[in-house]
Amino acid sequence: MADRKGKILVLDDEQIVLDSVSRVLEGENYEVRTARSGEQAMEILKGGGTDALITDLKMPGMSGLEAMEALSEIDPDLSMIMLTAYPTIDTAVKAMKMGAVDYLRKPFTPDQLTALVDKVMDDRKKRFERRYREDTFEEIKTAISSTLNLKQVLNLIVEGVVKVMKVKGSSLSLLDKNREKLRVFAYHGLSENYVAKGPLDSSKSLGEAILSGKSVWVQDAANDTRVQYPREAAREGIASILSVPLIVRNRVIGALRVYTAEPREFSEDEKKFLQGFAEQVAMAIENARSYEDVKDEYEALRDDLWDYFDKDGYL
Repeated sequence: MADRKGKILVLDDEQIVLDSVSRVLEGENYEVRTARSGEQAMEILKGGGTDALITDLKMPGMSGLEAMEALSEIDPDLSMIMLTAYPTIDTAVKAMKMGAVDYLRKPFTPDQLTALVDKVMDDRKKRFERRYREDTFEEIKTAISSTLNLKQVLNLIVEGVVKVMKVKGSSLSLLDKNREKLRVFAYHGLSENYVAKGPLDSSKSLGEAILSGKSVWVQDAANDTRVQYPREAAREGIASILSVPLIVRNRVIGALRVYTAEPREFSEDEKKFLQGFAEQVAMAIENARSYEDVKDEYEALRDDLWDYFDKDGYL
């Protein structure tokens, strides 16, 4: 099955509307979640991973405008579409101020719905890519092109990941010479105690997946059997983890990982963004102009860090 085009949350008090919208969008390869109240929509949105909201304007209890305002506070990046049978300039202006991209007038056709959702998702992708590039990527790319100081570059990358993806923390681990252990080389947003918990065994399920070049998502780090240090994750306040492999010359050398404080799914855009950062790590280590010089510094940095942090056999 092809990758999902995005995750859509549909909010309407009428079940028939939820069913019809879901059927149309799922037929277009979108993942759809539904809610019949603003409160229910808020709980779904807190779980993360939602790309866009489609909401009715007139609902009992919390109105569509009130729901949009509350949901935009939870996720300021949420794209929103308003459904209404009676659009007015006043409501349209209010909706736009809250982040609504556009509105659909009831009744609408399946083609009208999918065309607008496709447009909203395309605009969202462009917005994320622009912010991703402008906020962090240019700084990292400049650093990579102007210095061979890997420690500085790797620290920039983990800081950039936390900033752009709005997560609790990020870490960057590299495999040892025997490809048996993954050890942290750079981190941001995590305590020293958590980082010093010990190396990750590459033969375990999470490490094994990374070693095979696969991304790994863990929704509940404290209770997932794939996690090597679940109690330490719980003490650190880590809920979900997403890891992507670091690949240099078609060879996995480590992993770039993000951690969240609340259980969270990640959208396809977020996964692609993290993979993009992983590519920047690979660029820093490979360096298109002088790989051997970078390789020497990488090995020296690795040895220095292990000597400094690993006095008792743990990093």
